[in-house]
Amino acid sequence: MRFLFLFFPFILFAQSFHDSDKIKNISASVVKIFTVSLKPNYYQPWQMRAQKSSTGSGVIIDNKLILTAAHVVSNDVFLEIKKTSNPKKFIAHVKWISHEADLALLEVEDESFFDETKPLKLGNLPHRQDGVAVYGYPQGGNEISITQGIISRIEQTVYVHSDFDLLSLQIDAAINPGNSGGPVFDEEGKIIGIAMQALSSADNIGYLVPPPIIKHFLDDIKDGHYDGFPDDGIFIQSMGNKALKAHYKMEERVGVLITHIVPNSSCDGYLQKDDVLLKIDGKTLSDDATILMDENGRVAANYLIRAHHINELFKVTILREGKETSLDIPSKPLVSLIPFEHDKLPRYYIFGGIVFMPLTKNYLFEWGRNWLQKAPIRFIDITKNANFPTAEHKEIVFVQAILADRENAGYNLSHTIVTEVNGILIDSFDTLVKQLDSVKHTKLIISLQGGHKIVLNSNKAKEANVRLLKRYGINNSSYTQ
Repeated sequence: MRFLFLFFPFILFAQSFHDSDKIKNISASVVKIFTVSLKPNYYQPWQMRAQKSSTGSGVIIDNKLILTAAHVVSNDVFLEIKKTSNPKKFIAHVKWISHEADLALLEVEDESFFDETKPLKLGNLPHRQDGVAVYGYPQGGNEISITQGIISRIEQTVYVHSDFDLLSLQIDAAINPGNSGGPVFDEEGKIIGIAMQALSSADNIGYLVPPPIIKHFLDDIKDGHYDGFPDDGIFIQSMGNKALKAHYKMEERVGVLITHIVPNSSCDGYLQKDDVLLKIDGKTLSDDATILMDENGRVAANYLIRAHHINELFKVTILREGKETSLDIPSKPLVSLIPFEHDKLPRYYIFGGIVFMPLTKNYLFEWGRNWLQKAPIRFIDITKNANFPTAEHKEIVFVQAILADRENAGYNLSHTIVTEVNGILIDSFDTLVKQLDSVKHTKLIISLQGGHKIVLNSNKAKEANVRLLKRYGINNSSYTQ
């Protein structure tokens, strides 16, 4: 009996999820994407990395567009696509992209590509334990691959491509390199997700961009402009402690304590520190900031904020000094001190061989996916505890590297944050560039976090720049756009 019990699930799972006709129709509209990309080098921001070729998957949807993952086509310089029924490759271009949601829409130059294909439809948010089929072109072969699995979890997840948290589906079907951007279908053959990432430390744990996020992206671009996803801009504390709840006159209520509001964010000017957030859009928050999501369990409450479009109103109910009140708040994009920049070249400025840069998530990701364990601790602390602009700091400007020269000899201060230049507060990268461009004194004093200082002769530093650019093969001493 024990042997039969272990074998029984395999027999059930081996049954065909889609019949042969459905597989044929779906496969005709699932495409393979060939990407040649060119990424910036944040360690040496004056040059690009080596050209890279990769493959991914996509699916034909309405209006002769191809839906795929943003990271499949990010930084592309040349795109081609092909169908399983035709070995010919067709040139494509990115028409729309949402780096936050890791989604992109491609258009094809030659519309004959769409002959003998049908646009596939988007389905609804599935439920846990629903069966799914993953279609795509993973590495290991040239033909289309189909794997089966189930929805195992629905929750807010940080999307690796953007470091932005959104609703996602977790499945137990294999998602391998090449599957990215490929569609995942329910039993009826409707798209219920786009494959985006897998958990490298475990077997068969993959993540999908779910229908609500895909619909948000498609609705967003209908006006011809991509706005993105909103953010509430609040920091919170859970309220599981009885004494804490009594202090804020919670009585039998549940909710979370607001500890900080980011300036210029959605909630700035509407909510206050020490307000207790009770509801969002009529949904009651638990003491751990989750909400009940019907039969799909609990999910982080900011899912409700992300579901809105920029400038749409969301309703909150708060407890302020023991009194309940409700407010309608217009949603705004995320306000971040350390942004994740896409489709941009890194900004830098070289003076006296010292390379200055604004701190971005892109730079932190140079340490890899485990940057939280490997990047400088001072940078990590900001991202965790104070990743929001203030009047003193609109951007974090730091010393990225020091190109060795007699004028900067003795300074070993890479990855140190710049605070002042000749007594002028450095609140942004533009301010730093302005101060160094217009320096009038021979003695230049650059103050750094922790009390460190760099003192240079400004005239000799400018002379050093000329020989350093030639020595290191650098065409421009700055890129500031």
